[in-house]
Amino acid sequence: MRFFLILFLWINTAQAATYITIVGGNVRRAKIAVGQVHPLPDAVAKDPQLAGLVRGQVISDLEFTNLFDFLSEATFASQDSSKDLYNVKYEDLTAIGASFFLKMGYKLEGAKLVFEASLYDVNGKKKIFGTRYQYPSNNYPRLVHAMSEDILKELTGERGLFFSRISMVCWNKKGKTPDKDVFVTEADGRNLLQLTTDRTVSLSPSWSPNGKFLTYAQYEYRMAGGVRTKRMVLKRHDLQTGDRKALSAKEGMNSGAAWMPDGKKLAATLSFTGRPEIYLIDPNNPAEPEPLSRNIQWRKIAGDGFQSSSVSLLFDVEPSFSPDGNQIVISSARTGHPMIYTVNMATKVANQLTFAGQYNASPAWSPKGDKIIFAAQRTGEGNFDLYLIDPDGNNLARVTNGERTGRRVNSENPSWAPTGRHIVFANNDGGAYAVYIMTLDGRFKRRISPMEKECKTPSWGPPEG
Repeated sequence: MRFFLILFLWINTAQAATYITIVGGNVRRAKIAVGQVHPLPDAVAKDPQLAGLVRGQVISDLEFTNLFDFLSEATFASQDSSKDLYNVKYEDLTAIGASFFLKMGYKLEGAKLVFEASLYDVNGKKKIFGTRYQYPSNNYPRLVHAMSEDILKELTGERGLFFSRISMVCWNKKGKTPDKDVFVTEADGRNLLQLTTDRTVSLSPSWSPNGKFLTYAQYEYRMAGGVRTKRMVLKRHDLQTGDRKALSAKEGMNSGAAWMPDGKKLAATLSFTGRPEIYLIDPNNPAEPEPLSRNIQWRKIAGDGFQSSSVSLLFDVEPSFSPDGNQIVISSARTGHPMIYTVNMATKVANQLTFAGQYNASPAWSPKGDKIIFAAQRTGEGNFDLYLIDPDGNNLARVTNGERTGRRVNSENPSWAPTGRHIVFANNDGGAYAVYIMTLDGRFKRRISPMEKECKTPSWGPPEG
């Protein structure tokens, strides 16, 4: 079964409200007319090539939202001229089926690009907004992102898609060394930044709620009992100053951190006791991690009460918090095969969500709180695909289908966009692993990792500011 998303368009002329509401089902996108970027009436300096690049970025951003179908320019050309920059004939646009009309103008003031955008509600016969933006002309993509963010907020109430960032771990495809580094990019793959250069293996980056820190695990040499040994160390990286702090360097695994929504603590998998368990760590006082796994009560699948529990059964990894911080979802192999569980943080009671498949891993809670996405391998010889499930265990649905004859195509490590309608994940359909963003209905998919590298374990961060 494939999960789909439906976008119901409704226009309420009596009140200024959300124009597009989003529920489950098929996709019904709104038709939009996107005009050319014309010189403003008072423009002196002009750059038609730059105007074309700006419009191309506008189309790319609006495609990214997965809210629109684009009308052919020929159908509304008579209304799209520099002379008609502030005029709209709603009847003509209604006749071609347009729901929205975006008109744009620009001028250059030295190295500064001044850009005007007006979005019109055709059915309601009114302007939704008219805004002027000013950015350096060589940074026009960010200007367009600002406009696209405004459109997204006006039409859906969502924010954070265009000014969020994505982290991932990448390595050279043909490199002779096993070095794996943390990279950060804008949500559309622009401005890729290599964050680590430590000539070691870095793993599983994750964002703090305020976007100021990344946590990740790295292998490095440490002194233990007078002996220099290589260990996995969980680190917090300050993205503003570059300072790094070790949060856990205990023997064994120190990985898989997930921050509480309030940023006060994070959950991580440590194995210094001999078994992988989840602990809560205060980043300001990380020396004494608080055990979580061994305090969990595992509700019986049938009947009342709880299952018997033993430290020898502990194998809990990959935590992710609900948006309100009241629950956490984890992958646990306590029954023999990794399955997905939710845990109430107040009562420490766990409920099993998945019961089938060979391996269920890397769950991530939607920022809207209504869905959990995870990767699952149905059989021991099969590939990994992404699935959605409700937090109460209902409505299991498949998101990707990587079954191929003679080869295993995997989709792994899903992470949600701040809006909750896009995901980022790793996939090896092209042979090597790459990172892709995709809408839940699969109609929009774009690679954002560099072509010359192999990349995995993406994490979608919060919006800036």
